[in-house]
Amino acid sequence: MHDSGAHYRRTDLQVHTPRDAAWKGPRPSDDGSRRAYAESFVAACREKGLQAVAITDHHDLCMVRHIRNAANAETDSLGNPLPGDERLVVFPGIELTLGVPCQALLILDADYPEDRFDGVLEALAISIVSETQDRLPAVSGIEHITSLKALYDHLDQRDYIRGRYIVLPNVTDSGHQTLLRTGLHGKYKEMPCVGGYLDGSIEKLGSGNRDIIAGKAKAYGNKRIAVFQTSDARSSNFASLGKFSTWIKWSVPTAEAIRQACLAEESRIAQAQPQIPTVFVSHLQVSTSRFLGPLDLRLNPQYNAVIGGRGTGKSTILEYIRWALCDDRQAQDVAEELADPAARRKQLIDATLGQLDASVDVHLVKNGIPHVVRRYARTGEVLIQVGDGPFEKARDSDVRALLPIQAYSQKQLSSVSVRRDELIRFVTSPIEGRLRELQARLEEVEARTRQNYAALERSRLLERAITRATLEEASLGQQAANLRAELSDVSAEDRATLDLKPHVDAARDTAQQWDDSVARTATELADLALAAQVRLGQLAAPLPEALQSDESLAAKRATASAFLNRAVQLAEAAAATFSSDSGVRVAYDVAGQAWDARVAAFEAQYAEVKAKSSVHEARLQQLEELERGQAALRSQIRRQQEERSALGDPSAEHQTLRVQWLNGLSERSVALEEQCARLSTLSDGLLRATVNRSRGVEVIGDRVRAVAQGSGLQRAKVENFVAALATEVDPLASWEKVLEDFELLVGLDDSVEVTSEMIPMAARLLGLPEVKRFRARLTPDSWLDLALTRIEDQPVFEYRTRESEYIDFSLASAGQQATALLRALLNEAGPPLVIDQPEDDLDSQVIQDVVTLLWRAKGSRQIIFSSHNANLVVNGDAELVICCDYRTTNDQSGGRIKLTGAIDGELVRAEITKVMEGGEKAFRLRQEKYGF
Repeated sequence: MHDSGAHYRRTDLQVHTPRDAAWKGPRPSDDGSRRAYAESFVAACREKGLQAVAITDHHDLCMVRHIRNAANAETDSLGNPLPGDERLVVFPGIELTLGVPCQALLILDADYPEDRFDGVLEALAISIVSETQDRLPAVSGIEHITSLKALYDHLDQRDYIRGRYIVLPNVTDSGHQTLLRTGLHGKYKEMPCVGGYLDGSIEKLGSGNRDIIAGKAKAYGNKRIAVFQTSDARSSNFASLGKFSTWIKWSVPTAEAIRQACLAEESRIAQAQPQIPTVFVSHLQVSTSRFLGPLDLRLNPQYNAVIGGRGTGKSTILEYIRWALCDDRQAQDVAEELADPAARRKQLIDATLGQLDASVDVHLVKNGIPHVVRRYARTGEVLIQVGDGPFEKARDSDVRALLPIQAYSQKQLSSVSVRRDELIRFVTSPIEGRLRELQARLEEVEARTRQNYAALERSRLLERAITRATLEEASLGQQAANLRAELSDVSAEDRATLDLKPHVDAARDTAQQWDDSVARTATELADLALAAQVRLGQLAAPLPEALQSDESLAAKRATASAFLNRAVQLAEAAAATFSSDSGVRVAYDVAGQAWDARVAAFEAQYAEVKAKSSVHEARLQQLEELERGQAALRSQIRRQQEERSALGDPSAEHQTLRVQWLNGLSERSVALEEQCARLSTLSDGLLRATVNRSRGVEVIGDRVRAVAQGSGLQRAKVENFVAALATEVDPLASWEKVLEDFELLVGLDDSVEVTSEMIPMAARLLGLPEVKRFRARLTPDSWLDLALTRIEDQPVFEYRTRESEYIDFSLASAGQQATALLRALLNEAGPPLVIDQPEDDLDSQVIQDVVTLLWRAKGSRQIIFSSHNANLVVNGDAELVICCDYRTTNDQSGGRIKLTGAIDGELVRAEITKVMEGGEKAFRLRQEKYGF
């Protein structure tokens, strides 16, 4: 179900039927055959993507009835009747040959009553041809009507025709029936027509005639008209049907709607398929409200204008949308709370929805996929539904990330400059998707950095422990060797045994490492085989249904299966070599047993040698303790080396992650710089936005103070450090060097005296005495926190006062600020733009400029404005006007939606004229100053 506003329809305004004298093909003459023709015609329109046609036989309306009936009887693929807004629109029409001389199309309302058709022909003194005739006679011109003005006068004399028709003269580039012929400039100049039609493509128009219809020819009264391409189709094979068509926007298919389209052709007429926003709010539902009651409002994908008297609910509707979509950014400090739109919104929700336990549903379409956000007023709980899926719980941030909007409350645009968060949001909102990607990457790098840094610290600890243990083991070895050398009364053979002892111990440690390697490799191979089997199984998942018969995809899966199957075979075969019954394993075990026997025999021999030297009992006991200590240290070193090896190279990984972190920050800076440059362009140069990279160094001061707490480092010294860092040419690069200095301090032994040469950047910016105090509180964890502190970029806004002259944006007037920002917003494609009474922020003389911007903007983003300004609504050409009123007359305690529609609807036009200041003037401006 569509909203009641205006939508584009692909339309062919000149289509002939078998009654036409120049028809090519069979000519049905009875009701049955004409009904069959009409059904085939409707099917052809559907096939060619036509959504509306005008049946325009020469001086005849006979066949309209049959085509109307066929369009109304059309069904979908299941045989169900099509909804009314999906049926083919059929305008009754007549191709007139006038005594102007020229041809013209007379097009009536799509619902013009059939019993009045003959009255239209009679009003023009056209002879009515019997319906039994299968062919119309040769055309006789309506010679008594010698001007288009006279044609309007004739028609307007009949109450049943007046206001229900539009006349479009032929403005084809050449031919004897076009109005654009030498000598007819006066007829063109005086005509009341606001549009014309072409036989064929607009590309055929020459430059001279293009200037005429564009209002650039003085002899033609500088009169601008809209132009409609038509196919002039008249054959039974429908070959040319819709070949040259025009997209026309209306809410109700009437002649007035076509006239309104002519009065705003930039917004309502397109010769090629028009651009429509792909992300838009489609539906707002409020279960109940103390102010508006239950609400069920469908919105247009393009420009929606909410109008009505003060206190009728205009702002409330916008605030409900913002609240449901979690656009709840809070003020930065308590002092701003009263002026904060989010605080006011919370009060509104609590007062109108919270006590009733109401919920608000906002339906959005995103690239063709429907989404629904449901938010409960009492609990604040948020649910999201995507497509046909179930409702699932979501966080506010999830909603803002998936379904963002850009919204401003009353006077909020003109107050952007006084709030830094609003300025930053203005820059970041259009690129939120890109910034979220960078944010996710930075968060991933941060998590990996913290994880790897733990490994790095462990690796460093192991390295130090291995160094100490190696030194200690070497000392014990030398002591043991010395004790063995001091043993007297030992034979040469026993001496050889004693001297061999350290070599056997070393060999035993090496053999144990071999055993460990074999066991670890066996486990790894078994794991590899299992992983390959799992991946092989994943290939059995069904292919997408649409590609199940695709040979190339099937071939790729087959080769992948063969590849992984071979990998499984190889891994299993390799793992099998470690099984207890494999020949290789048996040989290894036999060799191991032989070595173990050799060691055992040596240990027995060594024990005998020591036993012989009973005189040296004390030394032998000391030697045994040294050897036992050596064995324990060798075992410890072996375990620590294995653990360090398993950690890989965390130092290299740390450097890689650090580069990724800095690159991520740099990419974010580039994204902001590009968007600032884009904003400057989008504001037509009124706004100059730039980025001071890495100037938000205040956060570093906060982190440094937190680390230094209790060290005696004075607050003023930290503030001086931050100030000095901010003045660096590249604060981020300088901060990185400071971090390198700080990390050096973390790894230094406490006994090492720190000098300026060791930490040059930290000493220069903070001071050597201060660094020494800071060192006492610095730990690996606190250093990591400092290293992962983000220095934000600071956008700088300036306003152009004149060519190449700029002032700080905050010094521009509120109207100047809002104008520059709104220009940028309307020139920027993006998510739905919601603004409450934008005219309150604008200087009156720029409203017409904004109107022109609106025509283009609503093709690339949905716009939802509330407004009291008739020009923004009428001449801005809102596709949907939502008219709010008091719930009861003169009762300002409740509001309601009185009606919705577009300005081509009479009731909406009447409401605009009634409730909006300057409404009648705006409509007059739209007609008299066509095109502005």
